[in-house]
Amino acid sequence: MQEMRVVALGRDPMAVQPVLLLQETGGRRRVLPVWVGVPEATAIELARRRVELPRPQTHQLILDVVRSFKRELQLVRITMLRDSVFHAELVFDGDIRVSARVSDAVAMALHVDARIEAEDAVLDEAAVAEVGMVGPSGEDDVEGETPSEHEELERFRRFLDNASPEDFGSSS
Repeated sequence: MQEMRVVALGRDPMAVQPVLLLQETGGRRRVLPVWVGVPEATAIELARRRVELPRPQTHQLILDVVRSFKRELQLVRITMLRDSVFHAELVFDGDIRVSARVSDAVAMALHVDARIEAEDAVLDEAAVAEVGMVGPSGEDDVEGETPSEHEELERFRRFLDNASPEDFGSSS
């Protein structure tokens, strides 16, 4: 299992479909692209930005129900890729596990700051190597320098501008 973080949410310019990009926090820093629907992308982005709406979204309602039963979401795991569809599970305290779509699971994890992990087999099959970033001078960034979150986000946006589903092999 590798810990993942949401690094960008953008649109696939070829399919005009939202793409969620998750990246390993360590190790090879591979990027896992997950194509999601517009409502799911909206839920993820609202959770990322910590936007409070007057009424809860579905993932927030589910979390409220879970909390009312004195349970807590501890972890989200991306467990497999089958027939071009990603599968995830929600792991609650007491090792209670519930199957979920990756997009819903990520929105929930962001809402409560739960850890997101992906199975190595999923990353081996569907992730791409970290995309190189070109600095302002046109040269590749110096090895060992860590880009800021803003620079990293801009790099992925540039990457998305030229990416297509075929670049990644599988989608969900």
